[in-house]
Amino acid sequence: MPSPDVAQANALIGIDLGTSNSAVSLWQDGQAILLPNAEGDHLTPSVVGVDDHGQFIVGQAAKLRLQSHPQLTAASFKRQMGADYTFHLGQNKLRPEELSALLLQQLKADAERYLGYGVSDAIITVPAYFNNVQRQAVKTAGRIAGLNVIRLLNEPTAASLAYGLLNNTQQKYLTFDLGGGTFDVSVIDMFEGVIEVRASCGDIFLGGDDFTRQIYQWMLQVHPLSSPEASELSARLTLLAEKMKCDLTFSAHARAQLVWQGQTYEWQLNETLLAEICEELLNRLKKPVLQALRDARFSSDELDHVLLVGGATRMPLVRQAVTRMFGHFPRTELNPDEAVALGAGIQAGMVLMDQAVEDIILTDVMPYSLGIGVARQNNESIEGGYFLPLIERNSFVPVSTVQRVNTVYDHQQQVDVHIYQGEARKVAENILLGQLNLPVPRRKAGEVSIDIRFTYTLDGILEVECRLPDSDQVTSMIIERVPGQMSEEEIHASLLKLAAMKQHPREYQENKLLLAQGAQLYERCLAEERTTLDAYISYFELALDSQNVRRIATTRDELKAAIAHFSDERL
Repeated sequence: MPSPDVAQANALIGIDLGTSNSAVSLWQDGQAILLPNAEGDHLTPSVVGVDDHGQFIVGQAAKLRLQSHPQLTAASFKRQMGADYTFHLGQNKLRPEELSALLLQQLKADAERYLGYGVSDAIITVPAYFNNVQRQAVKTAGRIAGLNVIRLLNEPTAASLAYGLLNNTQQKYLTFDLGGGTFDVSVIDMFEGVIEVRASCGDIFLGGDDFTRQIYQWMLQVHPLSSPEASELSARLTLLAEKMKCDLTFSAHARAQLVWQGQTYEWQLNETLLAEICEELLNRLKKPVLQALRDARFSSDELDHVLLVGGATRMPLVRQAVTRMFGHFPRTELNPDEAVALGAGIQAGMVLMDQAVEDIILTDVMPYSLGIGVARQNNESIEGGYFLPLIERNSFVPVSTVQRVNTVYDHQQQVDVHIYQGEARKVAENILLGQLNLPVPRRKAGEVSIDIRFTYTLDGILEVECRLPDSDQVTSMIIERVPGQMSEEEIHASLLKLAAMKQHPREYQENKLLLAQGAQLYERCLAEERTTLDAYISYFELALDSQNVRRIATTRDELKAAIAHFSDERL
């Protein structure tokens, strides 16, 4: 643990808010380091649940209950960020931002435990293809968690930072980032200490979870199972599908067995069959790669390296697909689960202007086009609904641009500027981000001009300004609530909800995890083993209720020893 003086100078943390796992990093002594959580691990499962006492649990303790208590546990909620979606955990109704805030609170607490004092500032990574609403949702989650999110950093860009500093030479490379729930591609040109992101593309609904889901569907095809207890069956099948997927990373064959309603079902899976099952997903990996290369005006032959990032790239099936795509083996020297978090830590060092990275310049791009809806003259009529891009996708950020437009109707009193994100020709196929209303003088059509300025910041936030030429009249964009975006009232309510949580010893992550491990082992034990383990768990629960620190420490060690003993006996 660093001394307070050293840590205080590096109090900005970097957070990889992942779909499957999350991590927190820090710039310290000229390098990025990953901080351990309460269990001593660098990765915290991105899972939130409710325990038997109605308290929220986060991380490994919650993940242990995914199979046994699926109705009380939520995972992969990152995919719903920015959507008007509600998760039900028992009696609790939570938005994706609130679940992410609970996860961020835990990561914040882990950092504070390491540092020995409070942390308020953070850099959080996001998929490069997250739109403006989704990015705002991440910032909202940080705000609810008590964090000042000073910058959002694209995940492939973060990984590029981690790899780029390993060999500070001129090179061109592509970052292939396939995580649990999202897929991102970035093409990077590095020269003379400049890391220039030339293009980004991606698919926010493609990741390791989808490969698991394909295996899950195949399992049901092999053995058509149906039951009124669908949630429990689904959770168990998903766990078996995930295990077979992971087993194929280290073995040529994988096997799963399920005992359900008195019958035993078995599945056998190999790499060839997995490729057939996941053929559609493998094909979907190609489109963002080709788009990014096209936008960067690079050919695959010009790339010096392909970097694999994200836990799903551990799959031999994916690595083989990447090798075939580029004709050479990708680089894998960094832990794919940790590269993004390390890059966030390096970005923190750059923000802090540490001497070790002061000569590194990072440029990034906006992965999608931003523009407004306009009308066009078609023969004798005026037809609206067309998209006019002001900032083209993969423009370098920060960027600011101005576009002049004119009124289309006689005696207009107001111009309604609708802001969109997307690539389609018609605005109906793009995403509406907001609307700005500008009063204008009543004149004939085309006689009034409006200058519309779009400014896109480093953390992916869009600012819009409308001005009448030769006038002091300026209207700045005020984004009205769009579907999926939390209102100020909802954010305030979430802040009160989390602030009202009492810090009881039962809520400490170490204690929650130990109780979850004990409960899981209890289900596997029988007879005297079960009775004895139950006694240790009960003693520990009584100690937690007493809130006596010494008694809690003693009974915790006793329960740990009992769990280790019975676990060894069952091997």
